[in-house]
Amino acid sequence: MRSETDTAKLEAFMAALGKRVRGEGRIYLAGGATALLHGWRRMTIDIDLKPAPEPAGLFEAIAQLKEELDINVELPR
Repeated sequence: MRSETDTAKLEAFMAALGKRVRGEGRIYLAGGATALLHGWRRMTIDIDLKPAPEPAGLFEAIAQLKEELDINVELPR
């Protein structure tokens, strides 16, 4: 089990993700990640995100960043 995510970790994840993907797209955050950004909570168990469309290199970058930053990332089905 990875550690919980705070605002600093979420921001580091998004910045690193933006540098690693190789195409255009948008990332929509949901759940606890949005609560962090609004200041409604201090920590969340995972980062729920929805790419639209999925930029090239997204899934590879997420896999690497999960390990590097010790975070959980969830994608909707």
